[in-house]
This record gives sequence, structure tokens and C-alpha cells, in this order.
Amino acid sequence: MKKWIGGSLVAILTIAGPFGTIAAANDAPSGTFRMAEEVKLITLDPHNHAGGGIPYLRPVCESLFHRTEDGAVEPLLATGFKVDGLTVEITLRDDVWFSDGERLDAEAVAANINRAIEIGVLRALSPVEKATATGEFTVELALTNPAPSLHFDLTGTAGMMISPKAMDDPALDRNPVGTGPYVYDPALSREGEVRIYTLNPNYWEPAQQGLESVEIWEMPENTARLNALSTGQIDIGKWLPSPQALIVEKTPGLELIKRSGGSTYTAIISDREGTVVPAFADKRVRQAMSHAIDRQAFADVVQFGLAVPSVQPVGKDHWAYNEKLEGQFEYDPEKARALLAEAGYADGFSFVMPSIPVFASRNEALAGFFKDVGITMSIEAIEPGTLARRSRTTDFPATNLLWRQLTDLSFLTLLYLGEDAAYNPFKVPPMDRLNELSELGLQSTDTSVRALIYKEMFEILADEAFLIYITSGQLVVGATEAAAKNPTMKFRAGESSPYWRGLRATE
Repeated sequence: MKKWIGGSLVAILTIAGPFGTIAAANDAPSGTFRMAEEVKLITLDPHNHAGGGIPYLRPVCESLFHRTEDGAVEPLLATGFKVDGLTVEITLRDDVWFSDGERLDAEAVAANINRAIEIGVLRALSPVEKATATGEFTVELALTNPAPSLHFDLTGTAGMMISPKAMDDPALDRNPVGTGPYVYDPALSREGEVRIYTLNPNYWEPAQQGLESVEIWEMPENTARLNALSTGQIDIGKWLPSPQALIVEKTPGLELIKRSGGSTYTAIISDREGTVVPAFADKRVRQAMSHAIDRQAFADVVQFGLAVPSVQPVGKDHWAYNEKLEGQFEYDPEKARALLAEAGYADGFSFVMPSIPVFASRNEALAGFFKDVGITMSIEAIEPGTLARRSRTTDFPATNLLWRQLTDLSFLTLLYLGEDAAYNPFKVPPMDRLNELSELGLQSTDTSVRALIYKEMFEILADEAFLIYITSGQLVVGATEAAAKNPTMKFRAGESSPYWRGLRATE
């Protein structure tokens, strides 16, 4: 069996049967596994999902393909992926049913993809014009342009399937119907507190149902997650680098699991033409802001040594990392003040930055750095779980988000650079060379070819400084000792919630 590695495309993949079986068929599901999420649940409709909170979807909604711990892509609901120019053929399993008893077939998959395209939230499907069922278990995707990462993207929300009968349900955001090993139980769940998932009686591979139930607790506050982990209320919790994460690491009976493939923390100047904040239109101002940030102190103090400074979206182990950028935007407040004065802002200026609880300390640190050079950054607290959605609007002239390092670099255009990009709410057109590089980046799946393209893009982005990269961090999971040693607990590359298929509870 061939495997796919993220960012590397193969022509065709087939398998003969299910993969990754951990539990024996005669092992009855038992116990409950409990995890805590750091963001609130916004929706259980995968086609409307943006930002954090994907663990809430995973027990119910399976994707066409599966991403392993090392970044390989394997079949799940699909069995094959074949590319012919701007046409992609996906073949499906013939033994999968949704939890409402409907069969997963080509018509159902086409309906899902077309619905997601029409809604327009999932940028991973931007290159897909239409999905068509060409056989009972064969789907054809018509592309508008090459999509070198599409196979990888279909391991996430872009590949998640819901029953066509549920698509018109106005309560779909709290009543998902998928093919996963578990079903969401709204009666047992408590809104804003905990989400309860019980066994799917129609699951297509019962041997992979190791648990009687799954609980996902909504705990945006770091101390609440720490207390829940320490008292055994949860088995694992997600963390950004924080004092509580270090306490987990030093507490007997708990373990801090650190994994690569994390995120780059980014301050984003959305209003880069100065519609709301005129200063943002001047590149020198944006460069001054980048020089004002002490990235090493940010990594050491704010992120407790669980991150490293970065001025580009990827880390040193990535195929597109640009060594030429090392040291380009070193901490230099005097240079920042000089650039501001040169741009006509010697007395500074002010702007508003949105913040959610998990990013509060980060934004407070940024505000301190900016204040030191004369820039006033006011912090506006917004509802947990809404940062990604609000960042798509013109509510704020700047924002702060995470760039997932396993995301294909073509998404820089889809998310930030393109005039219609998700996080370009002021519709600022990209400069011509960025447009050219974006097009070139789609033409090959060879990372040695693509690396040259994106290294040049990183140099332009560093100079333009409307995407101010700050630090590159690890994925951090706090776990009880029993959970950390559980041989059935596995993670997808780039995610810090467990893979529910095959997971069994520890004693």
C-alpha cells in the first residue's frame, strides 16, 4: 500500500481493507474518555466550522482520509484518490452507513462537498468547482486550478461527511449525523460545559469502538483545565504554552506531551491600506511593529520556553524554511522608533486588537512591546471561540491567529493574501509578485521546486510586514500518567486531540 506524506501527491492509492485495527472484535466497549478543550464549541456542522474546536466534531464526523501521527495520509471512508489534470476521482468504501441508517455512497459524498462549496467557509475546497457522483461509489471532483494539498486537506473538515438527510436540519449545529464511532447526545450534554458522545449503533467497524462514551469539556481557562486534570475529572487537556502547562510537567502523576507540527503565532495587520488606522498603510510602520517585538523574551516568558522566535510561517525543519531571514527582524526598539518617526508617527498611534482568554497573556505582552515605542494597542476581550469568525470581518483593524505549520503553503493565499482571502476582510489586493508566486506554488507537488517559490514569498512577506510572525510553538497536551501510557491513545499529525477510532479507556 502506498502512503501519502503531507505536501507530496501520488497519482493513485488503493487498499484492500480497513487499517489501524487496535481493538479485537470481541472486546466490548467500556469506560469513558474525558478531554478538555481550550475553546468553546461554536458549531457541530463541519461545513460551517472555522478556527479551533475541531475535537468536538471528531467523534461524530469522519473524513474521507485519515492523517497519521507522522503526517502520512491513509484511506478511511475513501479507498482511492486519482488525479488527472484538473479532475480528481475518489473511490469509496461500500460498507459505511451514517448513524441515522443512511448509506454513505457517491451521491452522499457529492452532496457534502457541494454543500461545503456553496457555504464557502472551508477554504480547502476553494479549488473545487463541483463534485459529481460518477458511479455508486465513485466521485469526481472538477478543479478550477491545481490543488497540490487536496488529498491532505480531505483528512480534515473538508473531507468530513454528514448524512444528506440532516443537511436541512436547522439544528444541525447541535445535532450532527455522521459516520463516526460515536453520536452526539444533546440530552446528556450541558451547553457551555460538557459535550457527551455515546456509541453509534450503526458504526461500520464496531471493533474500533473501544469506549462506551466520550466527554469533551469546554474549559477555556488554563487553571480550570489544570484543576480538572489534577483531580482526575479529565484524562487529557489541550494547552498553549502557559504556567499551567509547566505545572503539569512538574506534577507527579501527570505528564506533558510535547509534539512537533505546532503553530506559528501571528499578529495580522488586516487594515493594511489604512482604511481605519491610516498608519497601517505605511510599510515602515508595520516594520517598526515587527522590530518592536522581543521574540526571544516572548518565547521564554510568555510561552515558557515551549516556543522559539520566528519571522516566517514555518519552522527550521520545514522544506520551505528560509535561512536568509534569520535575524532580519531582531528586537530593535530604537530602529522601530526611527521608522515610526520617518513615517510621520513619532508621537505614535493607536489601534484595537481582539483577544480571547487563551491569548490574553500574548496580547498583553504585545501591547507592552508596542507601548515602549509609542504605539497604543488597546485589547478588546471577545467571546471565546469567536476569534476566527470575528477576524473575517472588518470589526478590527488587526488580529492575532495561529498558522498551523502542517497547512499547505498554498493556503497563505487562500487565508491571508488573496483579495477574497478569509482573513483579508478589507479586500486588499496582493502585490503582483505575490500573485505570481501564488500561481507558481500550485503548479508542482515537488517540494524542492515549491521551496524556492515559497522562500521568495516569505522574504516579501517579511519586508511587507502585514503578517508579523512572532514564535513557532509545539503542540502541548497535558495528560494523566495512565492516559499518557495508554497504548491505544494516538494523535493525528498537527492535532492535539486523540484519534477516537480504537481508543480504549485505561483502568
